[in-house]
Amino acid sequence: MSYIDKLIANCEEAKKAKPTNEFVLGELSELDGIKTAIYIIEQVTGDINGAFDSLSKYKASKERSCPAINSPSKIMYVGSSTTGVKSRIKQHLGDGNKSTYALHLKHWFDGDYKITIMEFDRTRDVLQIIEDDISDRLSPAFGKKGGNNK
Repeated sequence: MSYIDKLIANCEEAKKAKPTNEFVLGELSELDGIKTAIYIIEQVTGDINGAFDSLSKYKASKERSCPAINSPSKIMYVGSSTTGVKSRIKQHLGDGNKSTYALHLKHWFDGDYKITIMEFDRTRDVLQIIEDDISDRLSPAFGKKGGNNK
């Protein structure tokens, strides 16, 4: 199967895919055992422009590796993991290595946020297409567009 045929097949699969489970995260322990999921980090309280400016300034300090800066939005970040969502969310909360690209929220953000988890039973390639679609629709304030800068 050619690359284009595989891509088209993956897009068709992504169009039909539905989460096997979807919930708003309460406790990190809810993520135990979840490997493959897409997550949406959304600002609930505070000034959206202020949060955008805060991460922009924090990123400029080069204290930690931060995601791409897009434009102000209540949707802060859309991401996915196929190797364990809990560790990835911990990185975004600010408990990860400083060289890992993540939001590192506890180091610059003072407002409230919610994290929606959508579990999928799809391959990495299909999950990336689904994530890209959600990100395109929601236009998050931070994060690269497409997997591996595609």
